[in-house]
Amino acid sequence: MSTPHAKPTRRRGSAAEEAKLAIDEALHDGIDLSAMTLRMTLRDASELKRDPKVATADISFSPDGMRYLGVIVDQGGVTVSTLDRGDTSYRRGAAAEAAAAAAAKPKPKPRKKAAPKVAAEATAD
Repeated sequence: MSTPHAKPTRRRGSAAEEAKLAIDEALHDGIDLSAMTLRMTLRDASELKRDPKVATADISFSPDGMRYLGVIVDQGGVTVSTLDRGDTSYRRGAAAEAAAAAAAKPKPKPRKKAAPKVAAEATAD
């Protein structure tokens, strides 16, 4: 009985290596940089920022957010880092907007206790 040979799994590299590989594949497939969004876990985004192998020219920070190799990075809101190639209904920055809306939600005020009825009956006499 022969067993089918499974394709060997590729060993996971650093967050920067994985992101670069995904971006290179998308560019090879003809996807435009402006359409792509690198959706990263907070851990992977932190690792990317601290990676000594990443050239300072590859990472940039602006008021619009962080970019890696020209692709905007959306941090948090995912459990696995992925590259959105622009072919999904994903909306950039939705995770940050949802977190801001949850933080801005006002807390309900505590209810006041009703006055005891005994005091009201005593004043009626």
